[in-house]
Amino acid sequence: VYMKTAFKCVIISDTHGDFRPIWEVIEKEKPFDTLIHCGDVEGNLDAELGIQTFGYFSVKGNCDVFSEDEKERCLTLGYFRIFVTHGHQYHVRSGTEARAAEGCRKRADVILYGHTHVPDIHRDKHTGILIVNPGSLSRPRQNLRNRTYAVLTISENTLPQAEIRELAARI
Repeated sequence: VYMKTAFKCVIISDTHGDFRPIWEVIEKEKPFDTLIHCGDVEGNLDAELGIQTFGYFSVKGNCDVFSEDEKERCLTLGYFRIFVTHGHQYHVRSGTEARAAEGCRKRADVILYGHTHVPDIHRDKHTGILIVNPGSLSRPRQNLRNRTYAVLTISENTLPQAEIRELAARI
C-alpha cells in the first residue's frame, strides 16, 4: 500500500464571482494536489473547474447565498488534520481565539479561513495550530492591495508550512 507523504495545497478565498484569478493561480502553481477555496466563491466552482488533475472544494461563505457547500470541512492530508471555514461565524475580524478554540475541538493541526480579505499566517501561541488566511484574489483589503493566495506544504517529517504568494497586479 502506497501512502503519499508530501502534499502541495493551494489555498484561495473571497473571489466573489471572479474566476480569472483562480485560473492564473492554477497556471502559476501547477502541479499541486489540492485547491481549497475558503468561501465567498459567488459562483459554481465545480462548473468552472470541471475535471482536473488536482482535487478541489470550497466551503460556504457569508456571500454564497445559493451555495450548497458545507459551512466548514475537515480533511486529513498525510498525518495532519485541516479545518476549513470561511470564518464569519467565528468573528474573525476581532481576533483568532474562537477559531483556534474550534480548531482544537476538531483536533486540527491547520486552520484555513477567509472573510477578512487580508492575508495572515501564524501559529496560535496556546495550541500550536497553524492558522492561514490567504487573503483575496479579487478584492484585497491589506495596505498594498495585492491579490494574494497561500500555498500549504505538508510533509511527513515536518510541521505543516504555509506561505503567502501574490499575483501580478491587474493591467
